[in-house]
Amino acid sequence: MFCEYCGDVDGDETGIDHDERDCPWYDTDNGTVTVTIDADELADTLQMMADDSPTQRAAINLLVGHGLWIKRLAERPGLLLIDYSGPAPEPYGVDWVKVTEALAAKELPASGGELRILAIAASLADTAARIPLGDAVSGLDAASLDRVLTAIAEANGRPRVR
Repeated sequence: MFCEYCGDVDGDETGIDHDERDCPWYDTDNGTVTVTIDADELADTLQMMADDSPTQRAAINLLVGHGLWIKRLAERPGLLLIDYSGPAPEPYGVDWVKVTEALAAKELPASGGELRILAIAASLADTAARIPLGDAVSGLDAASLDRVLTAIAEANGRPRVR
């Protein structure tokens, strides 16, 4: 079952029968998500945390450059890696496995091109997220394709040459 509040798809958060009523981020008083993640802060955090890995950096920069996915990830904290040890939950990365599962289950509302960008980012960041590159790049507009080519070069440790 997929929880629309935290993005949990496999019951890891609170158990096998996880739904929004069991979600730690679901406020039973008014039915809203109780954790708020600022998209700009999330982008900064993800870029800072990805600096050690060219593939992670390329994936995050692709999402930031695209402009849509960081905001959407901020709205679906279950697709993020979050540190709960402090006074407030702090996101520190993207859970690429859950992103891949959500993509495969068609649980993310977005256009085909937007979904392709997220799939390519997941594939760059995590080798477990295997996607056919030919399928992923077909149908991308010129700006998105340019971002993808830049991300591929960045993941490879090379500057993009035009």
